[in-house]
Amino acid sequence: MKLNSVVTKLYAFLNKISQNKLFKKQARETSAPMPRKSHVVSKSKQKSNLRRVLEPIAFVLAGILCFSYPVCSTLWNNHVSKEISTAYDKYNHDQAGDVRRAHIRAAKRYNATRKDMLTRDPYGGDGQEDITNTPGYKRYLKALEEPMGIIGIVKIPKIGVKLPIYHGTKEDTLARGAGHLYGTDLPVGGKNRHTVITAHTGLANATMFDSLTELKKGDYFYLDVQGETLRYKVFRINVVDPHDISLLQREKGRDLATLLTCTPYGVNSHRLLVTGYRVLPDPVAAPEDHVQWPLWMTLFVIAMIFSAAILAMMIAVVAGKKRRKWDIRGKHILWVGRGEIKLRAK
Repeated sequence: MKLNSVVTKLYAFLNKISQNKLFKKQARETSAPMPRKSHVVSKSKQKSNLRRVLEPIAFVLAGILCFSYPVCSTLWNNHVSKEISTAYDKYNHDQAGDVRRAHIRAAKRYNATRKDMLTRDPYGGDGQEDITNTPGYKRYLKALEEPMGIIGIVKIPKIGVKLPIYHGTKEDTLARGAGHLYGTDLPVGGKNRHTVITAHTGLANATMFDSLTELKKGDYFYLDVQGETLRYKVFRINVVDPHDISLLQREKGRDLATLLTCTPYGVNSHRLLVTGYRVLPDPVAAPEDHVQWPLWMTLFVIAMIFSAAILAMMIAVVAGKKRRKWDIRGKHILWVGRGEIKLRAK
């Protein structure tokens, strides 16, 4: 009886030692904060979370790129126009003086003998007959004809304009620069002469005459033709009905030039006329212009900076949330592991 009791106690003692060894082994295995299967995030869930993070960021970036197009294309086209104008200046200065003077004399003869007078708005589609196929227009195209197709350069230093001037006011012509209004004098100066140079306002991809409204009486603009620079001082600014061409006619004894564009901006229901009279002596060259940076472009750049700041904040918030989420998950897993140890210890 005593032997059986001793054996039973010995068996119980050995069993207890075995359980204690097993417990210590399990404690060592569970002491590290290793997550259980229920806490492991699947790869598909991770991809889903990544997609939710990247989609709004990609959307904001796409918006910034799309809305940046007008500014970038405008700056590029302005640069191209100035490069073309510079190339024209160089071409004329490289020509022989006799050739340039011959072109000027021919243009002045054209002005003295021309019979075609201005009778319509250059931007109007009022059903008037097409004048581009008439003999007078073909004669007009030969005046100041150059290989580059440019008859001169209009420069307005105050607002940063430097545009090539082409014959006529066709739509494809005005998409490339300024146009000389057919029916007015060629831009070579002289008494009883009035030349009209026109360009668009409100194009999505070029500035052109957008800032013409900033000119005031007393400001200067310049016309470069065949290596000669003609200087004009603004003395009259008018807004007229598109069919009112009375202010574009010759005025006795005066040498005039008018810059014409549509107004108001984006509406184009009227015409803005900025007229200057010739100031002698002619300067050797027009002064350097300012960078053409209209108000809408400044506001747009501010909006882009604001959007970029919002994007940076979004990225920072998302990254912060993700970091805190993994910190909390790690602490929870460690607490659960230790809790299991305590439960099993009991």
